[in-house]
Order: sequence, then C-alpha cells, then structure tokens
Amino acid sequence: MKVFFTGATGVVGRVAVPLLVRAGHEVTAVSRSDEGREWLQHVGARPAEIDLFDEDEVDTTTRGIDTVVHFATKIPSLAQMVEVEPWAMNDDLRDRVTGMLVDAAHANGVGRFIQQSITFFYADGGSEWLDESAPLDTSFTPLASAVAAEGHVDRFREGGGTGISLRLARFYGPGEVSGEYIEAMRIREIPVVGQGTNYVSSLHIYDAATALAAAMDAPDGTYNVGDDEPVPSVVYIDTLAELLSAPKPRRIPGAAVRLALGKAASLVRPSQRVSNRKFREATGWAPVHPSVVEGWRDVLTLVD
Repeated sequence: MKVFFTGATGVVGRVAVPLLVRAGHEVTAVSRSDEGREWLQHVGARPAEIDLFDEDEVDTTTRGIDTVVHFATKIPSLAQMVEVEPWAMNDDLRDRVTGMLVDAAHANGVGRFIQQSITFFYADGGSEWLDESAPLDTSFTPLASAVAAEGHVDRFREGGGTGISLRLARFYGPGEVSGEYIEAMRIREIPVVGQGTNYVSSLHIYDAATALAAAMDAPDGTYNVGDDEPVPSVVYIDTLAELLSAPKPRRIPGAAVRLALGKAASLVRPSQRVSNRKFREATGWAPVHPSVVEGWRDVLTLVD
C-alpha cells in the first residue's frame, strides 16, 4: 500500500514509520529538516519536503497514494498548555490542513484516510467507562479543533472513502515524549488535584504506533485507542514519583485549579475512563502496556 504520512518524525511517527515499512507499505513522509529526511531514508521511507499549507503541493504529493495518515501536530509545552494562543498552529494542522488533505484525497482517488484525534475531549464520566458515543467537552477551545478534524474525516467517508479517526489517549514514553513531564515530577511541579480519583487513560507511544499499523486494515469508523486499565490520577502521579524516588507530590484543591485555570482545567480535572473495546474487537489490536503502572517502569528503564 502506498502511504502518505504527515507527522512522520513526531513521537508516534518515529515508531510507526519503520513498522509500516517492515509491513511492506511504501511510505512517503513529510519532513522539512535535513536530519528528518536522512532518518526517513535510513528507515526505508521516501522523504517529501512540502508545505502542508500549500494546496498545490499537497495535491501533487497525494497523487497515486492509497492511504493518507495525518498525524502532524504542534503541542505546546507543559507551561503553555493552559493558554489558548500557543495551540494556534496545532488547531490549523487539525482543521485547515486536515480539510486540505481530505480535498486532495478526494480529488486523487485515495481510498483511506487515517486521522489522529484525542480522548481528552470527553466530558467527565466519573467512574463510568466511556465509549465513542460519550459526550464531549470542548469548552477549552483548543480541544474543538479535534472535533473539526473528525468532521473532515466524516466528509471523506461521505465521499465514498474509508475514514478512520483514532482517538488516542494521553501519550507517555521514553525520550522527548515524557521528558518534560518527568523532569517536572522530579522537582515536585506535578500536583494531585483534589482527591485524585479522576481516571486517566494513557497510551505508550509504541502502542500508539502499533494501533496505527492496525488501522491500515480497520473498518471505517471512529475508535478510542488507550490502555486496558485506566487509573485514578493519584495512582498515575504517585506511581511515577515513587519510581523516580521524587518528593511526594503536592495536593491542590480542585476548586483552586478551576479558579486558576478556568476552562483549561478541563485538561487536568475530568475523569476519563476510556474504553478501547471497539478498536480491539475491530482489529485484534492489544496494547503491550495494559496499564501505565507497568508502562512507567518500562519508560524509566529506557531513560536510565
């Protein structure tokens, strides 16, 4: 299968591109740096130096392609995440660029479109499992662009193609994936909010990459992709602190967080116990790391 891949040198792409190449796919991947293009060639992909905001270049590059994989993102740093402005480029990649890619895919007869989406736009579900029909909360406006991206995938589907939206849970992994978070944990900058009973759904980057590989043959649809055993945030944070031998995390009242962050509190406060059942049943995929409790140990082994 001929694949056009955006975000190929990102945290998931770095794992997924070699998996796709080894599976026999011909991968054309976007990179605008010399280092990225050299790496893509090294792993057997064909680098494409294009501007994703240029309609003509997008159209030309998607000719003869069977599947478009749109995983390009621009996520702000931890310190900037609660502000709206730093998300602007990410919003453009999710909304404007997804729309352009769908248009090009339609024009060029592309059969499959796979879009990276998120699970952390679900509304607070308490202790209930959340499937793909659960209510969303996009009161923090940067989350709305993920809904817009899924809308473009729906449009691709309505045009006769196979559209896949992968709602990926909170990433963690070695290197730059969790490096900033781990360093913040070491210096006690990551607190437990309230009682910490809100559920967190996680996804190791290796499991995200294998999920993408499985999506190459998945039936049309929207799918949650996360670990098997979401944990309360207090378990998530305390487990990492213990493994790092870091100081015991501070506790901050939920009301104080809502007052300080406003609508951005939806990034840290809701309980999101997300079910991966639909994707598992559709593809046979299963995470190697069923819980972040075991997964953090794997990450820190690689870091050390």
